[in-house]
Amino acid sequence: MTPCYIARVTMLTDLGHLSVWLALVFCAYAAIVSIIGASRNDDRLVQSARYAALLTLPLVLIGCLGLWYALFTHDFGVKYVTEVSSLATPMIFRFTALWGAQAGSILFWCLIMSLFVATVMLRNWKNEKALLPYVTLASVLVLGFFIGLELLLANAFIRLDFPPADGRGLNPLLRHPGMIIHPPMLYAGYTGMLPSFAFCIASLATRRTDNLWLTASRRWTLFGWVLLTAGLILGGRWAHDVLGWGGYWGWDPSENMPFITWLLCTAFLHSQMIQEKRGMFKNWNVFLMLVTFASMFFGTAFIRSGLLTSVHAFAASNIGPWFMGAMALMLIGSTALWLTRLDTLKSENNLDAAFSREGIFLLQNVLFVSTAFTVFIGTIFPILSEGIGGKKITVGPPFFDQVAGPQMMILVFLMGVAPLLAWARASARAVGRMVIVPLLVAVAVVGLFLVSGRTQPLPLFGIFLCAYTLAQTLLEYVRGVQARMNSMNENIGVALWRLLQRNQRRYGGYFVHIGVVLIAVGALGKGFYGFDHIRNVQLNETFTVGDYTFTYRGIAPATCEFEDCQTTQAALLVQTTDGRTLGGVYPHRDYYPIQQHTATIADISGSFNEEVYVLLGGWDKGGATASFHVYINPFINWIWAGGIIMVLGFMLTFWRFETTPVTSTVHKSDVVGAAA
Repeated sequence: MTPCYIARVTMLTDLGHLSVWLALVFCAYAAIVSIIGASRNDDRLVQSARYAALLTLPLVLIGCLGLWYALFTHDFGVKYVTEVSSLATPMIFRFTALWGAQAGSILFWCLIMSLFVATVMLRNWKNEKALLPYVTLASVLVLGFFIGLELLLANAFIRLDFPPADGRGLNPLLRHPGMIIHPPMLYAGYTGMLPSFAFCIASLATRRTDNLWLTASRRWTLFGWVLLTAGLILGGRWAHDVLGWGGYWGWDPSENMPFITWLLCTAFLHSQMIQEKRGMFKNWNVFLMLVTFASMFFGTAFIRSGLLTSVHAFAASNIGPWFMGAMALMLIGSTALWLTRLDTLKSENNLDAAFSREGIFLLQNVLFVSTAFTVFIGTIFPILSEGIGGKKITVGPPFFDQVAGPQMMILVFLMGVAPLLAWARASARAVGRMVIVPLLVAVAVVGLFLVSGRTQPLPLFGIFLCAYTLAQTLLEYVRGVQARMNSMNENIGVALWRLLQRNQRRYGGYFVHIGVVLIAVGALGKGFYGFDHIRNVQLNETFTVGDYTFTYRGIAPATCEFEDCQTTQAALLVQTTDGRTLGGVYPHRDYYPIQQHTATIADISGSFNEEVYVLLGGWDKGGATASFHVYINPFINWIWAGGIIMVLGFMLTFWRFETTPVTSTVHKSDVVGAAA
């Protein structure tokens, strides 16, 4: 051992590398000992495995701190640092550079996953003690796989023999505030499915017939779901601001894959309520959990292997086959375990009537899964076509819009139907009375759209469904609040607060539904009522797009936000056609010489209900002429508002409110809306 080597291992970065190796050893130990402990019914061994799994968190954290240390101190002797950082990289982006390329992002993935594993290990296992060894086993096997990938195939700690004086800097596309939050949210949403998967496997392994695994993992599933939701919304905002799409969603593979997982997880969240309430769909819930977790593996494999072309996929690498192999082993093993436990998963009740809460939930589940399958086939079709016919055929956004779009609109409508139906069997007459007001509201909203000149039948039908579901959902709050005000003599604020306290899960879910409706309205507005126009104009020339006029005032160099880029910025005055001035917009283009990359960044004007999105296409003769791409995006901001409301709905569902003690007297408010 040379003095040089001894000096290196004393460095924090190399200590971090060693720490990650120790985390892999602890995963292997926990897996082996948990199996032995379960077979011998030895609680000491089971607890030893539990503590070993718990220790993976500080060990992986030390590894991340070591790499962060290298990034913060410009240690270009570490190959990864030269790839994602430079002397000019601001501190905040040196922090986010940890997940700025494949090797570091896998290490960061391991950190988040180890956090979930450690949190599960720290829970009180008094009521689920029989599940502990199998939950530990499933958790550390998955975590160990990702740590092994990091160390053996995508090592972020590799050192260079001849360090350069400076690095290349972070990918310009990733220098956006959304990328500070978006990847961690998406990674956490993916890895947040691990606890629920582990509880499912543990329940199958112990041949349990009850709902213990659902109740034990419900909050984990919700937490993973909301993080995935936030990650998708933030990713849409990043694409809107940075990629110059003029929109928020391009059906890109790296968008589609987490969306597939989100659809399957949402189906599971709805279906598990039927098992808890009626003892039905036990096999279906196991299936949904297995495919949800498998979709995480599949999506990660294809994005990280470079097999699918994407604006934010990683370069081609050799880790794809390992992902696919691990997914195949996981599916084969879990499916075999599931098939040998079919006798323990028999439903306690049958579907009495299609027109019931269970019937609607089943239809929703079918639509969630069919939509996920549609998006999946469209996403991997280039690979299928190349493998079968030798020619890669790409499926564009029109396919997804025409096939997946209608299914999602039906789901929006069913959100307004399900709360009206009772369990087992619903009364058509009672439901008919409750839909009158929402239908009238929907007709009135469509009338307003017609008056405004928006007469296309298809989007009007979508707006009708959204308006109905939104009105019906809001009426659920109104009915509950009115009942409490009448029976408990409470004012409207107290009645609403206590209504939420009494049934957080139900009314938090309604809040999420409101957010989904707003997102649907935004998608309809952008998709059907939005339009764009490209104009080449001379200096001080005015042009009109829709209800807006633009006057080109010139182009000039501007100060770039980052030291390693050059910015050219245009200025336009924006007014409405009736003469009202909205102000200036300043779209620009940033050129990064080191990366040989040009980023076209839009500027935005307009109002909340109608966004004006302007891109600088190019210029000539020093700015004497320039071309601009203008998008008019009606209702697009409703998407971001809907995403915020969905997250707030989750908080309402997830957060434990202090409730006041209730007496034995049954009040009208406690039973009102029982059909919902």
